[in-house]
Amino acid sequence: MTRSRTRLPAAVYAVLQAVTVMLALWLSKHFQVARLAATLVALAPTLPGAYLTWAAYRDDRREAAADTDAKVKTLAAVVAAAETRQRAQLIGPGAHRIDVTFQQRTEPANNATGAAAHGRLTDIVSYYQNLRPARLAITGEPGAGKTLLALDLILGLLTHPGRTDTDPVPVRFSLADWNTEQPLQEWLAHQVHQQFRDQGITLADATTLMDGCRVLPVLDGLDEMDTDATPAGRRRAARALEQLNAYQSPTGSAPVVLTSRTTQYEDLAGLDLRMREAARIQLDDVTPGQAAAYLTARTTSPTRWQPVIDTFTTAPGGTLARSLATPWRLNLAATAYEERHPDTLAYLREPDHLLTLASPSAVRDHLLARYLPAAAHQHPTRPNHYRPDLTHRWLAALAAHLATTTPTSTASSTDIVLHKLWPMAGPRRVRTTDTLLAALLTLAFTTLLLSPFAPGSLFLHLFRGSVAVLLVLGSIWRPSRARVPEPQRFRPERLRSPTHLRRLARTIVIGLVIGLVIGLVIGLVIGLSIGLTLGFSLGLVLGLGAALASGLLFGLVERLNDAQPTDPRHPVRDDLAYGLAAGLILALVLGLSNFLMVRLIWGSQSGLTSTPAFAFVFVFGIVVGLYWLAGAGRRYLVFLCCVRGRLPWRLGMFLNWAYEAGLLRISGVAYQFRHRELQDWLTTHPTP
Repeated sequence: MTRSRTRLPAAVYAVLQAVTVMLALWLSKHFQVARLAATLVALAPTLPGAYLTWAAYRDDRREAAADTDAKVKTLAAVVAAAETRQRAQLIGPGAHRIDVTFQQRTEPANNATGAAAHGRLTDIVSYYQNLRPARLAITGEPGAGKTLLALDLILGLLTHPGRTDTDPVPVRFSLADWNTEQPLQEWLAHQVHQQFRDQGITLADATTLMDGCRVLPVLDGLDEMDTDATPAGRRRAARALEQLNAYQSPTGSAPVVLTSRTTQYEDLAGLDLRMREAARIQLDDVTPGQAAAYLTARTTSPTRWQPVIDTFTTAPGGTLARSLATPWRLNLAATAYEERHPDTLAYLREPDHLLTLASPSAVRDHLLARYLPAAAHQHPTRPNHYRPDLTHRWLAALAAHLATTTPTSTASSTDIVLHKLWPMAGPRRVRTTDTLLAALLTLAFTTLLLSPFAPGSLFLHLFRGSVAVLLVLGSIWRPSRARVPEPQRFRPERLRSPTHLRRLARTIVIGLVIGLVIGLVIGLVIGLSIGLTLGFSLGLVLGLGAALASGLLFGLVERLNDAQPTDPRHPVRDDLAYGLAAGLILALVLGLSNFLMVRLIWGSQSGLTSTPAFAFVFVFGIVVGLYWLAGAGRRYLVFLCCVRGRLPWRLGMFLNWAYEAGLLRISGVAYQFRHRELQDWLTTHPTP
């Protein structure tokens, strides 16, 4: 957007000055206020400048407001497209929805006004808009459709005819990865930036949107913040509710939507911890009539399902009706029993088998056991690699790892983050393997470094030996650490940005100053052996090399916390690419510095400019790049080596396939199981 600036012609500027001077003289004549007149005369030239400053400030405010409105429109369009895809994945083929109903659950105090006693999914937008304040807690049993109701609310608010440009954009956030030590509004701003950075939403933009109440937080999964064994006083969910109750807007309690399982929410409510100034609704079970209508619409052969539908009518309180009383279970049944043979297209099983199951737990286990292979067969993009039995074993291994989360841990029990999976293979084993690989690679470097491939002075031999010792110790110490740095990525496109070019220039200038200081120190310390001039030259070369390397590495690097990728596979990929690119930059800078120093000391005949010398700097760059800079990506590769046989080698590709097959979902840079019931079942059933 082009900035507009108010320009005053020179004639107007002169007139303003003349008027100011005449006013000062008139005041001096009539009121004898000589000091006031002198002050006005002195300030006369600054008055037009003050006007120009005010005009520029006014234009900037108008431009900022217009830019914020444009960002809000962009955000609304992106959210609508993304949540439409997410809803389609949850509903399944045919886009058949169950019009679930819900009841209001009145709390002892602090209820929002305007809440009706009853409602249904198709009326959720009008139900929410009648609340004062607009704060809603959606509760229900596992699989009751809480997330789907929240998605319908989001899409309804974005598309309803009465929406205006000033209405906030509803954005869904997963509460599972919120460290509640971070303030809610700050966390929400970071989440907005991380989710929509590809659409140009910077952290400053996200903060502006949150401060201006232009985003409606839809917080999904309060029940997923803790395990059942977490003590009440240490539950993140309790601290989350405290921050939600303190979340304010200029008109009072800020609008927010929250979802949670009923049991977990009522456990907290029993401790007088609930969302205040809000309406709480609880989803009802699916009625037999709704279940029959859904199964009839979902299948292309309703007669196959007639025995099941008849059971809903004759025994509405029976085992099968109670077992299929949620949208999640009905979707499981439809997916499992609509599976066909890939060659003959004949149905693999008949729904009347469900009538033979004696208990709700038997129905659950039966459907879950058949859901995974059915979903895998319906998405056969890699049938030779991801067989249903292998898919079951791999997902069960991941589910078992998530189940090891301790009650006092801040790690999520639902998020599968690639660069944080390494403890799954045994923390000590991974760190030991990482350290051994670092030692082997460093040994190759030190062999080149200490080999007599060229003559050198005592100073150069001592310098090379010191570098070798420091690099060996550092490369072994860093991989052995339990804490791995966050992934980073290389951003060469920043060279096109004037802001980053200025930052790069400042870094290089600082490096030159450091080079001058190093040159003086070297010249004073070893001036008797190589001379003050030569020492100063060496220091300048080293300083310039350090300036170039640090400027390129730190000026073109972006941490994951600052720019989170939208694909969960990208962090480790970007981190490894950054490590290799940084190693090449270091190698080039060191090669250039080596060449210049050799020319200064030994002239053009030295063997330090030969192939072994450049092999030395190349290996040095790779060692530093992978073992000093790319910690997360390198640790992930070591983890894959240690967990070989339990997980596929190309784990990221498999998880993305499982997401497309509907077995997983994505939340930020984490994969999550489609439903917590599926994750828990795989934990207890690791064998297909």
